[in-house]
Amino acid sequence: MTYLLEGSLGILLVVLFYKVMMEGLTFFSWSRITLLGLLIGAVFLPMLSIDFQWLTESSLRPVNSSLLWVDGQLSNVVAAQELQAFNWFLIPLAIYVMGVVYSLSKLAFGVFKTFSLISSSERKSFEGFTIVINKKFIPASFFNYILLPDFQNNSSELSQIILHESVHIRKGHTWDVLFLQLVKSIFWFNPAVYLLEKQLREIHEFQADQEVTNTYSPIVYSRLLLKQLSQDCGLQFMNNFNQFQTKKRIIMMNKTKSKSIQKNKLLFSIPLMILMIGLFSCNMAISQADLTGTWKGTEFKFDQTEGPDLSAMIEGGRALHEGSNLALNEDGTVTISSAQGDVNGSGTWKFNDNQLIVDANGEETYYEIVSVTGKELVTKHEVGMDTPMGKLAGIITLTYVR
Repeated sequence: MTYLLEGSLGILLVVLFYKVMMEGLTFFSWSRITLLGLLIGAVFLPMLSIDFQWLTESSLRPVNSSLLWVDGQLSNVVAAQELQAFNWFLIPLAIYVMGVVYSLSKLAFGVFKTFSLISSSERKSFEGFTIVINKKFIPASFFNYILLPDFQNNSSELSQIILHESVHIRKGHTWDVLFLQLVKSIFWFNPAVYLLEKQLREIHEFQADQEVTNTYSPIVYSRLLLKQLSQDCGLQFMNNFNQFQTKKRIIMMNKTKSKSIQKNKLLFSIPLMILMIGLFSCNMAISQADLTGTWKGTEFKFDQTEGPDLSAMIEGGRALHEGSNLALNEDGTVTISSAQGDVNGSGTWKFNDNQLIVDANGEETYYEIVSVTGKELVTKHEVGMDTPMGKLAGIITLTYVR
């Protein structure tokens, strides 16, 4: 969930950057590189974690002699499980997963259908390109293929279309579009990703139009674009000849080239990338203020290092942690309560050397801070206790959310 939120924010920042800094510039190749670079950063930076928590020393403290999550609580396990509320988060999660599956299935089916049509269509070699002819096609390019509904070797209009589509092939635009379709499948719920698609496709068309008008008259080529308006726009993952904003394309091909100094606007993508790294990837040194607040237990993991199999006790700890509340108050007091509001423990707390130290009835428990963000806290601590069946020891990893 955190990744989807951060990725969506990154995509929105890229869209706004294009709108403010890049729209209207005629440096189409540089604009494409910049937009793709920022998109890659927006999608992948939230997956990375650049850890600056080494600025504070960290090591697991000696084994704690008791398990706070078990002491006197096993009798409440069954009741806690019975009273556990339905997890309403599953509903939006299921909707999201269905959207992803639908989007990916639609993309996969479209690619398969296109390759099937290509394999069953007539092919011709023309000026180093493979022309695929099928009445079901509209003028488009797909990887190294130029798709046409018919082929007349002596047609001036057809030569302009082939030149246009050949630019898409040489620039590798199909790879851009497929990558963007995968991003759309993940962030299908985010309106900004559809605006970003429009911006990237515009750049593709501007690049191709620019090369055509270097050979043919802009007026003649504009008439051809207008003539193609009535045709279907084709599949989303193709570069189609008539797919985007004909009026805007005609304006751009007749526009005076941007001055070289305006290229400096693209340099502002560097601080934007640094901003995204800081927002999404950097885990800075932790302070006590970062921990203060109420945290809800979500995940429980116990890696046993010694002792008998006490699965019931471990599951009891899991049941007590999931849905519980850890209140780290500003005045230094701490309260641990169940999902039903029953107090399971209380005492004082402090933060020192990357350790959350909880003092309950004179006994200190040291929790190493694995990671902390504004929305998630992950701790790890060693535990050990004597049981009638022998000594139990291991490492507990606890995850909380705000």
